[in-house]
Amino acid sequence: METRELSIYRNQQAKDRFIAAYDQALSEWPVPYEINYVSTEFGEAHIIRCGNPANPPLLLIHGMTATSLMWSANIAEWSKDYHVYCIDVPGDYGKSTLLRPLSNREAAAQWLLELTQELRLEKFHLLGHSMGGFLSLNFAVAHPGRVSSLSLLAPAGSFAPLSRMFYLQMFPAVMFKAQWLIDRAFTWCMSKHNSLDLLPSAYWALMTASYKNCFPRLGLLPSVLTDTELSQCAFPTLFIVGEDEVIYRNSIPDVRAKARLIPEITLATVPKAGHLLSVEQKQRINEIVIEFLGKHPIDANRQ
Repeated sequence: METRELSIYRNQQAKDRFIAAYDQALSEWPVPYEINYVSTEFGEAHIIRCGNPANPPLLLIHGMTATSLMWSANIAEWSKDYHVYCIDVPGDYGKSTLLRPLSNREAAAQWLLELTQELRLEKFHLLGHSMGGFLSLNFAVAHPGRVSSLSLLAPAGSFAPLSRMFYLQMFPAVMFKAQWLIDRAFTWCMSKHNSLDLLPSAYWALMTASYKNCFPRLGLLPSVLTDTELSQCAFPTLFIVGEDEVIYRNSIPDVRAKARLIPEITLATVPKAGHLLSVEQKQRINEIVIEFLGKHPIDANRQ
């Protein structure tokens, strides 16, 4: 029996508007790239590939509603020494298609396992922001032997519950799609030292088009991992959080304390950065990530 695609678009006109905005933002991508589509039982993943294929693989998982275009601030630096795969998550905003929702942690881990198997990647660096950080950590816990290193940029859930303000700020923008609600939500996400003017105009146009024309259909919310799960993480892990992060219900010191349960953890707090830290302080984030990856080359024998 043929599985029916589950659409994130309100209608065909909405899809056309979103695709036009996505393509316009991609036209300003700062480095050469290739587009691939990889099939899994959860849908067909849209992937932007950059860098020399002979270099070590680095997989990037975007934040919720952010699409892979969020990495435009970082890709030039990260693709110099790595073969980077920017993956649109099925069910979230982006060009991937959805056949089966990532309805729980097991399904989310299975999706990424199938994807990396199709890409013939046995060992790789994995990096995620926000919801992408949760999905990355969830996969690494389920399949530690495949992850050479894990980088988490303000992962949603994972170490602490989401704040109530997260739902109060973000959900109205998703549901009601008014421009002022979208502006308010993303202004709330950022440090008071920064503003929406930091976002490239084509990317901000894409974000606006996403919220006005799409509904996310991920199927799960991020959760907090247990102490046992975190203490058994057998891979080098980087946790970066902005000094002015807003998504956690717990204080930043409490979140960092929970992250320290991971045996081989590197912690970094970035001044004048909120939740959109890879854009708000892109130079510092790029430096921290490159330094961390350089210290942990891929070792096929490490389990």
